[in-house]
Amino acid sequence: MIDFGLIDAVDAEAIGEPGNRTFRLRARAGEQFLALWMEKQQLAALGRAISQLLAERSRDRGRPATRAMPVGAFADHPDVELHVVRLGLDFDADRDCIVLLADDAPGLERGESPTVRLECGRSGALALVRIIENVVAAGRPLCPLCGQALEGAGQHFCPGSNGHSKELPLPARDEASEAADDDTEDDDESDEDEDTD
Repeated sequence: MIDFGLIDAVDAEAIGEPGNRTFRLRARAGEQFLALWMEKQQLAALGRAISQLLAERSRDRGRPATRAMPVGAFADHPDVELHVVRLGLDFDADRDCIVLLADDAPGLERGESPTVRLECGRSGALALVRIIENVVAAGRPLCPLCGQALEGAGQHFCPGSNGHSKELPLPARDEASEAADDDTEDDDESDEDEDTD
């Protein structure tokens, strides 16, 4: 296990264009840098979990936090970099900090869990929650019914619409279709004339 202990700074970022972004949590402890790559949903869930954990367990909940230290210039090649497959979160009440545990696939296969451990103070954790919210919200807009990302024109298959959609314009009819419909109407009228006799 790689234990970063109490980190100095943490943030999150998205790299790439909306719809094709990758996400990572960045942390710095002294001169050591850590990058945890994860899915957008993992990052969003982490932000919500940290917020809930602080609201439930922090002795300073409801009080303003001190200003968190920024990560600053991040190393091009962090000391530790891994793709997260599992996250764990705990709270150290004595130190009023969150404890983040992260596993990557090779670590799980070797039975070395957690792969990485770090602690983050309350002010850094609260700042991270706000940063995560902004990073996640900066992507494609979400459908209000199903939560799926909307493509450029807002079109997508939405199970939440339950088969309902806006009215779509009907394609223009060609002359052959109109002539066929006219013939059918003429036949219907002659049938009616025969019935009345």
